[in-house]
Amino acid sequence: LNTLQSYILTNEKKPALTYLSQFSGLTRKILEFTEQDYISLEEEIETLKLYLELEKARFNGDLHYEISTKNMDHLSKIHIPVLLLQPYVENAVKHGLLHRQGLKKLDINFHSTDNDTLICTIEDNGIGREKSKEINSLRRKHHTSFATGATQRRLELLNHGRESNIAVSFEDLYNSMGNALGTKVTVCIPLIKANNQ
Repeated sequence: LNTLQSYILTNEKKPALTYLSQFSGLTRKILEFTEQDYISLEEEIETLKLYLELEKARFNGDLHYEISTKNMDHLSKIHIPVLLLQPYVENAVKHGLLHRQGLKKLDINFHSTDNDTLICTIEDNGIGREKSKEINSLRRKHHTSFATGATQRRLELLNHGRESNIAVSFEDLYNSMGNALGTKVTVCIPLIKANNQ
């Protein structure tokens, strides 16, 4: 909304209309998804692209992202819990990439180890989780992230009664000198067949 406001204030009508259209499209999709428990991987990826295009405008083109689905067919037939991945992508942008100077990169990769498990990796070249914690603690003393807690509770609810759990792991990336290179999040999702929904 701040980005949209800046376009309006500087009388940049074309980018303002494009941005408004993307924002309304994302809002509409999210509202539609509130009625569903599962969506196709194809829909999840479309929604992630909409969100990332909005963020790209906010970063004035400094954000570059790639979403790959190597050797995966029939994305419309793969179903996952609705908006499962978006909070992790948003965290990468807001906490890892926001404070990085220069080119900001985000790679989201999907692959399947077998017919039963989907693996998604979300890797950024941001400032890393430790530096992000330092910045956040300076800004908001005695503050616990609502989003992080809510995401964890949702994961617990999704895993309740499941035979195979959705698993999330975090990896801090460093170079040989010990400097942060970013963060990699891996989400392993046991798949549910589309006709079981």
